[in-house]
This record gives sequence, C-alpha cells and structure tokens, in this order.
Amino acid sequence: MTGNDRRGQRAGKAAKEEDRRDMRRKPWQVRLLTGAKKAACRELWEEIFTEDSERFLDYYGRWKYPENECFGIFDGGRLVSMAQFNPYEIRIRGSASSVRTVKSHYIVAVATGEEYRHKGMMAAILRESLGRMREEGMPFVFLMPAAEAIYRPFGFRYFYESNTGTLAPCGAAGEADREAGGEKTAVRPAVSADIPGLVTFSEEILQELFDCYTKRDRHYYEMLLAELASEDGGLLLVTEPGPDGEKEADGRILAAVPYWGTDPAEIREILCRPREKERVLLALGRWFGSVLPGERPERVSAAGAPFPMGERKPVIMGRIADAVSFLELFSAEQETEILLELADDLLEENSGLYLWSLSREGSRARRLSLPQGEILRAAEVRPGEAVREPAGGDGRMAGAPSGREMVRTTPAELFSCLMGGREPEGALRKVRACRRSYINEIV
Repeated sequence: MTGNDRRGQRAGKAAKEEDRRDMRRKPWQVRLLTGAKKAACRELWEEIFTEDSERFLDYYGRWKYPENECFGIFDGGRLVSMAQFNPYEIRIRGSASSVRTVKSHYIVAVATGEEYRHKGMMAAILRESLGRMREEGMPFVFLMPAAEAIYRPFGFRYFYESNTGTLAPCGAAGEADREAGGEKTAVRPAVSADIPGLVTFSEEILQELFDCYTKRDRHYYEMLLAELASEDGGLLLVTEPGPDGEKEADGRILAAVPYWGTDPAEIREILCRPREKERVLLALGRWFGSVLPGERPERVSAAGAPFPMGERKPVIMGRIADAVSFLELFSAEQETEILLELADDLLEENSGLYLWSLSREGSRARRLSLPQGEILRAAEVRPGEAVREPAGGDGRMAGAPSGREMVRTTPAELFSCLMGGREPEGALRKVRACRRSYINEIV
C-alpha cells in the first residue's frame, strides 16, 4: 500500500467517524406516520424481523395498520427507525366491587436499521409517542421485550408472567373424542360462528381469575382467528355435551386454545378454569397426537395457562403513560391520603407532587402546585420509602398538609408495586394493588 493509499484510508475512516458523530448530534425528528409513510414500515419490518412470513405480514397490513399508530424517524427518504402502537382495551379491577375498561397500547415492531442504532432514536420515539399518550390520559402501555435490559432504562417493568411447559401427545386417529376423567370431551377448531360464545366464555373466565386482562370482544376474536390462520394454526375449543346431550357444536366450552403451526405445533394459550386442567390437557394430548399431519411430536410446547405447568416465564412489561390516570385505577380498603412525589426522567410532565385520596370505591389524584422550596427534600428520603411528617414539622413539607404519609418514587417503582411486579412498601401497602394479570398477547 502506498503512502497516498494509507492517507486516503485514514481520511476515509475520519470522514466516517465524523458522519457518526454528526448522527449522534443530529436532532432526530419523530413523525406520526400516515398514508404512504406508514407503508414504509413494512420494508423496515422485513429488514429487521426476517423470521416473519409474507402471510403474517399480509395479515398485519390488513388488520393492524388501519387502526394502529406508527411513529418513525426518516433519514432523507428512508425510514430508519420505528415503533408501532396497537390499540387494546384493558379490563382492570380497581376496587373489590368493580372492573373498569381503559384504553392502552401494545408497543410492537420496535426496530432501527443496524447502522443507526445506539444514537438515541428509540428514546426519541418513546418520548414523543408516550408524551402524546400521556396527553390523551392513557394510564399505561405495555410490550413484549426482546430483552429486558433494553426497556428497563425507560421505566418499563415486568408485570405478567406466563405459565409455560410441554404437553405429551397421546392416542391414535379417532381418539380425540373420548372419555377424559370419566366425562366425555371433544376438541374441534373454532369458526367465526363460535365468536359470540367465545366472547362470553373468555369474559367469565378472565373476570373470575384475574385483576387485569385484555378485553376480548368480537373484533378481538375475528383478528385472532385471522392471525392464527396466517401462521398455519387455529383456535381449538375443548367442549363437553350440555345437560340435554346437545350435539358437539353446541357443547359447553371448557377451554379455548389458540396454537401455531404444525411443524412443530406450539400452543399459545390454554384459557380454562384451573379445576378443568386434567380434562383439558388430556383432551388436547389426544388431539395433538392424532389430528395434526405428519409424525406425532414427542412434546408440544405450551404457554399462557392459568395453572402451573412447570415454569413461570416473565413475558410482558409495562410503563406508566399518564400518572394521574394510572393512580386513579386503584382503591384502598380504608380511606387514606398519600402525598406522592414522582420523578419521571422520560416524561418530565409526569414529575411533581400529587395528593392521592383513596377509598373502597376508587381514588382521585391531583397534582399540587407548590413553590420549589416547599417540596419534599429529595435527599432526605430514599426512593420508595414512606415517611410521616412530624407533628411539629421539620421543613420537609413546609406549607403542605400535615399528617399525611409521603412517598418519593419513580414511574418504574410505582408501576411495579401496584401492578404485581413486587411487594408494595410503606404507604403503598394500603393500596389495593393489581395482583393477577393476564396479558397474553403477541401482536
């Protein structure tokens, strides 16, 4: 290599490094994508998520894009980073006597082109998108992380763990409809005519077993059937005859079981009452051992059961979007007031001091406007710790109402305490936290 070649090579490296520094300094513009701009998401999706099939992407384009929100960053005319927000309604038990429905978003397809990573694009997209959702009064959002470490710095914490395990196929052809535990059961694929029964069945089961779950209406099941079909799967119904011996199609639903593929098959969820566990698993074992084409698999992986199957796997993380709306999801057995100082590094609009009044029926939260010198001195209280202001006052909350318990915390700690990620501490022990979640969604 000549001297000119080496000098040229060094100059090229220096130019590339300068380009990288420019990228890191660049104030990336986050856009809400519509029309042709949203269509650009598929190209980036295919570049990053190479495991997804054309059939699945066609399904996604038909069902998800018309109703979701996509945020992205362009470099010139090329979409280089994106995140998509699919709308869900969440049912949450805020008090012992009531279940509320709130709007939420499931964050999916978080993707950045390889040469654009580690330049703050995801942080910019999350700050912009979650800021809009805070303005809409959305309590929280959720996602299934590729890795927990990616989202912890942004205040996301796990709150749904899935019971997972394997199922042993058994039986031979024609044995899917047999006696199980002394009672006859049948397994068959669900069709669109089954949707009204599925809606009723799922709401009964989920409200009985869980404090927080996705609402499942007709649209939900129409979309789910289309999604499963795009992945060579389906939704199985485990049924039993009714008291008058109705035909199979009219039998009482014992379980709803969506699955993917045939090579190998993978059970995505087993929605049933825990007391029906043995009957349902035996019926499914016979179906997977006799109906799927090809050789009988040794084991079929399964997830999303409301009963133990051998392992609990953390699956879904969540994060507070609007602090007031989130706080007002909860209640307490006894009337209580909490002064809560929240420090939100991602959404500064959430930061501040809140007066949170709780009772058995629910709660109200309002942000207090106090001079900076009258707010709790952060250095005197550790995050998550609750203290009671001494009767005489010591300057911690000069001018603020006395005798109320105080908590200084972050959105991540607050979400984790109240949504079942970890045990509440201090004054938060008085709050009726959400202990049982079932957010068993994929897209």
